[in-house]
Amino acid sequence: MKIVSAGVGILAISVLLSLPAYAKKDKGEAYQIQPTITAEQAKAAVTAALPKLSLGKPFTKQGKRGDIKLEVPMMLQDKVVGRVRLNPLTGEVLVKGQKLEVQKLSVSPEQAAAAVQKILPNLQVGSAWLGKQGEWKVPLLYQGAVITEMSVHGQNGSILPDWKASKDVTMFGR
Repeated sequence: MKIVSAGVGILAISVLLSLPAYAKKDKGEAYQIQPTITAEQAKAAVTAALPKLSLGKPFTKQGKRGDIKLEVPMMLQDKVVGRVRLNPLTGEVLVKGQKLEVQKLSVSPEQAAAAVQKILPNLQVGSAWLGKQGEWKVPLLYQGAVITEMSVHGQNGSILPDWKASKDVTMFGR
């Protein structure tokens, strides 16, 4: 009897030990919805939206290390669809992902808006890639560098709001 219960105990322990290993393989990633529009259609939707883009009110926010970030939201029909980051000292447009540790703001909001307004006609649309939720991510390029990206719904081709940028506009864009 002891041999059978020991065998059951060993079996139960081996099953329990194998469960976390199985769970680690999955990593909790959800399946994405297959888009019905193509990357070219997503790119065309962003290209068509470019002339309709307007700028929201520039705002600043403070980073974790006390650094100042200067951003200008890009609007499409009263929705925030992207943002452009600028150097707070010079007002130059920053490449997406470029980090600066600037402690002082030398550019007025009007200068920031004027700098981004000047580049709007020169924006180009890059190649789309598929996002995590089945939406297309389409980069906007200025002088060959990605400065922001727009999201396109994978099913109907509409331009999606940028929720993180919208939240920042609500919190910091007084």
